[in-house]
Amino acid sequence: MDFKQTFNQLYSNQWEKFEKSLKKLQNMISYQFSNLNFLYSALSIRGSKLPKDQFERSEFLGDSLLKAIQGILLFEKSNEFDPGDLTKLRMNLENNRTLAKLAEELPFNEFSMILGIGILSDSQAADCFESLIGAIYLDNGKQFDKLLELIRRITHFEKNYKKILNEPWGGKDPKSFLHEWAQKTYRQNFQIDFPSENRGRANAPEFYVKCLIKRKSTGKIEIESIEVGPCIRIKDGEKEAARSLLIKLQEEGRLNN
Repeated sequence: MDFKQTFNQLYSNQWEKFEKSLKKLQNMISYQFSNLNFLYSALSIRGSKLPKDQFERSEFLGDSLLKAIQGILLFEKSNEFDPGDLTKLRMNLENNRTLAKLAEELPFNEFSMILGIGILSDSQAADCFESLIGAIYLDNGKQFDKLLELIRRITHFEKNYKKILNEPWGGKDPKSFLHEWAQKTYRQNFQIDFPSENRGRANAPEFYVKCLIKRKSTGKIEIESIEVGPCIRIKDGEKEAARSLLIKLQEEGRLNN
């Protein structure tokens, strides 16, 4: 049984919508699939009724390719950074928040609504973006150079690279930078906490996290971030909450004090 037959059995009267979104996606990335089965696999999103095995394999491949290609692009960009700095820069370019923003530019939510999943979380959207990269690599005959140029374009590499460098914390881990700032500002009289709450299920966690700085001596909260989430891992949520608090400090003009 081919994909269309399987799809129609599971999602009656939805194929025309799905096919329309397929064409839209390919036009938006300026890449036309030779073998649509690779694209179908990349869009069999977790939470849908479609088989997930190939989606997960494509996602794994796409994640690996993104790491490699963005590492190459960063390596070629500048001689100013040591390997540790390059790793931090790459983490900023490939974290769930960044990938989810890239995914928002593409019609993944159209697919997820057709498939009965609803609006995708950041982690789901990032997974879809990675799966798409894996599918493109397989479809183009594993031609790495062509994929490199496509990723440079659809990830807005130049723009995002400059944006990260222009942030006061640059390529640094936001939690580490926030700790350095708090150390300068409050000396030893501070504590950084990341209160979190899991609003998902045991087998599908959705963590919502805040970051706050309080005085050790009094317990008084000096400043706190907005709540971020949902995140699959608490560590990811803590980084995003720290970043959110740094943005707040930047807007208040306090980071350079």
